[in-house]
Amino acid sequence: MTNRKSRKHTAFLWHRRIGLVAIILVIILSITGLLLNHTERLSLDSRHVDSALLLNWYGLEPSSAPVTYTAGDVFVSQWGEQLFYANRPVSKDDPPLKGAIATEQFVVIAFDASVLMLTFDGEIIERIPTGTSFASIQRLGQKYGRPVVETADQLAYMADEHIIDWDLVMNEDIAWAQATSLDAEQMQALKVAFRGNGLSLERVLLDLHSGRLFGSWGVYVMDAAAIALLWLSGSGLWVWTSRSRKQRRKKHFQKHHRHSS
Repeated sequence: MTNRKSRKHTAFLWHRRIGLVAIILVIILSITGLLLNHTERLSLDSRHVDSALLLNWYGLEPSSAPVTYTAGDVFVSQWGEQLFYANRPVSKDDPPLKGAIATEQFVVIAFDASVLMLTFDGEIIERIPTGTSFASIQRLGQKYGRPVVETADQLAYMADEHIIDWDLVMNEDIAWAQATSLDAEQMQALKVAFRGNGLSLERVLLDLHSGRLFGSWGVYVMDAAAIALLWLSGSGLWVWTSRSRKQRRKKHFQKHHRHSS
């Protein structure tokens, strides 16, 4: 009899402890589930999140400021690892941007050890590594309408008209590309280009509901919450049926005890 009471008491304690631990996750599951059931009515798929914390968590908010040069009338920007031409993505995973210019034939963009040529529509023509001739480009400019780069040893190299061969030139009378700042409107346009369609409220709620918002372990935590709900349901049913049987036995005993007396 004592062991039976002890088991019941233990089950009741675990039922209460697990319930207290799971209650926060259950609230999250319930609220997000209710909201997601009305996605269309609440326009969750068309409402976007502007929180810098969430955007950074999803990798949609670079920690550093963009580096921008003007090539003719067009802005060439590098933000994070993404290169943009007129706010259109061009390439990714590029080394630091060293400069951008517009020649008569095309746009030239310089990185540490390569030069990228674009059409004026932003299409890639060719990427030319410069490691065989020189490396560690520090800046990009123009002389006689041709691209010129300056290396870490302060030597200047000018390209031919097809940017195939580079020759040493005097480091003077060179119009060097200068980094520029974007105003608020231009910065907002670049943010839109960087984020693409942005981060919808529906996606955040879906990831919160599934636990994916907190990474791979978050999924297991939500799985544990679901399992805890099943256990709470089962243990609650067991406690209720146990008490019901006890009440029935008690009533049966009292009924027969009164008759016998």
